[in-house]
Amino acid sequence: MGININGQDFDGSFEDIIEAAKEFGNRIKEMAPELGPMFDSCRRPGHEAGRASSFYGADAQASEQYPPYNMYTSRDGAMVMEFALAGIDEGDVSITFQGDYLVLSAKAPVRDDAGDGFGFSARGFKPRNIDRQRYMVKASDFEQEKAKAVFKNGVLTVTVPPAEIQGIKIEIVKEGN
Repeated sequence: MGININGQDFDGSFEDIIEAAKEFGNRIKEMAPELGPMFDSCRRPGHEAGRASSFYGADAQASEQYPPYNMYTSRDGAMVMEFALAGIDEGDVSITFQGDYLVLSAKAPVRDDAGDGFGFSARGFKPRNIDRQRYMVKASDFEQEKAKAVFKNGVLTVTVPPAEIQGIKIEIVKEGN
């Protein structure tokens, strides 16, 4: 038995819940325009409220984030990002660095076996195209040119080593005796 709220049936579909939350936010903004900036501030870069949690943050909100990912700093200081790309071939994935951002794109396969009189229902797993999702990896903090990517069992792991801190040796000159 599904949950029914105002005629909207939530039969376990997370996407329906996300849409209902967006609609709720829009209705609140309509009823109280002065609260609009409060809701909008959750979506601006640099604000952590309502955003995907990570060390440096991502451009998309957690509720809208696809693909699911983990981002952490390893013990040696490297930035590690793990992206769940089940159903997507590694040849259809593109990773580039643009300034301080890692940019991820991927093309999901077209399902030609869906339908055919059998009916098809997606319940949480639906490979989708990924168009230029950005993840901050500051060029001043990480050696982007030495990044490594491994694709195994539908998980893409990108490791970016930390920038080496170059010390500056200062010559000490002896004056007098």
